[in-house]
Amino acid sequence: LPPHQDVAGVIVLGGPQSAYDVDNHPYLVEEKAYIAAAYDAEVPTLAVCLGSQLAAEALGGHALAGDNGLEVGFIDVKAVEDAGTSLEGRFFSFHSDTMVPPPSAVTLAVSDRYVQAWSSGSVLAIQFHPDLDRAGIETLLGFEGDKLASFGVDVPALRQELAATAPSPGERLVVDWLQTLRAASSLRS
Repeated sequence: LPPHQDVAGVIVLGGPQSAYDVDNHPYLVEEKAYIAAAYDAEVPTLAVCLGSQLAAEALGGHALAGDNGLEVGFIDVKAVEDAGTSLEGRFFSFHSDTMVPPPSAVTLAVSDRYVQAWSSGSVLAIQFHPDLDRAGIETLLGFEGDKLASFGVDVPALRQELAATAPSPGERLVVDWLQTLRAASSLRS
């Protein structure tokens, strides 16, 4: 991983691992340490899905198996108080683990099942997937469709909703974060 002074920001994406399963995925220990060091250095960090769970653990919260089951498909995300409209909308989600944000965090958005976004210092953590566009979601469904169907998920219905869904509000969220990153970077120059 590059030294923090060599990057303008860090993006930590998702994956099928569990943030707490370091026995099977020992490299996650290094990723958590990197996130904690980025936080300490005030490097802007966007943590998505697994990344949000790793960030929670890195900053004093914890990741765990979700007690409200698999959250997959398009979900309604509600901003908490004045969190900003880019955190509110209908987003694609795919996870069964969740997290308890660190004590320093402010919860920004929730679904009817789980915390969906929180921030602490320079870290913005998001449980849903603003990083996936239509093609990305379709690719994910191609790889994981049989597994999802075995859990009772109606994959053809997901594909129909995907075809009918307007461009993801997640694109706006990521662009907003990148613009904030650019503005902060120009202030440091």
